[in-house]
Amino acid sequence: MKRTISLILFIQFTLILAQKPAKIYLEQKKDVVSYYVDNEDIYPISLSFPKQPEVINMKVPETFKLIQVIPPQSIKYRIAYFVINDKKKGWKIDKIPNYYTLIGDATLKTYDSDYIYDLPFQKGKSFKVYQGYNGTFSHQNENSLDFIMPEGTEITAARDGKVIEAVQTSNRGCPTIDCANLANYVSILHSDGTIAQYYHLKQNGVKVNIGDFVKKGDVIALSGNTGWTNGPHLHFVCYLPDFTSPKQKNTIKTLFKTGNGSKSEYIAEKKTYTKEY
Repeated sequence: MKRTISLILFIQFTLILAQKPAKIYLEQKKDVVSYYVDNEDIYPISLSFPKQPEVINMKVPETFKLIQVIPPQSIKYRIAYFVINDKKKGWKIDKIPNYYTLIGDATLKTYDSDYIYDLPFQKGKSFKVYQGYNGTFSHQNENSLDFIMPEGTEITAARDGKVIEAVQTSNRGCPTIDCANLANYVSILHSDGTIAQYYHLKQNGVKVNIGDFVKKGDVIALSGNTGWTNGPHLHFVCYLPDFTSPKQKNTIKTLFKTGNGSKSEYIAEKKTYTKEY
């Protein structure tokens, strides 16, 4: 019985883990069967299960959490365990549900909403916001910003954080959703759990490495025209991971320091912003 169940679960998890940044496996010691996760990445990941597992002849000592956050670079992190009731009878862990994975901590509901970001470009530059929060072209129900800027413009970090993703191999863009997955980008994890993403970067234009800690104002990339785009620009978005959202992101409005740095404001569509600090 144990051998059969182990084989079935190994096959099941292999199939659903093909595109997942985590490894789930079970281990039995006497009458206790435990499930563990390895997360070798430098950022936390969240697993979402649609329902409780079903068991036969087993106790569930702890409530199985439907959303589990796995710390970065953690090995053998236990997410559940079950105890066999009667070892003389057959036992079974049936219908362990398939799960979904998100980068970051999907249990976070609050963040530092008072934090003031720097404009994501160099001092002395000015750029117009083509599309603002909840824009009609591609930002419906999304708090994102599009700064029109020539290809090769230096992009700077708007906030301190750790680089957790960096993609720069694409050289293609187009004005339809067909190219949505072709954008080069950098993702930076902040201290409050929010994640900023800088999109449509130039091919081979990323200036940082995964794992780098960047300071506000550091050059992180060169702007481009890759992915879903109708012209060269920088797409900036800050979010918390959220399994309940259609886009699996709770995008947030961020305050920016503008002008000479003496005031902060929310960026508005069709306005031009200058960085003088």
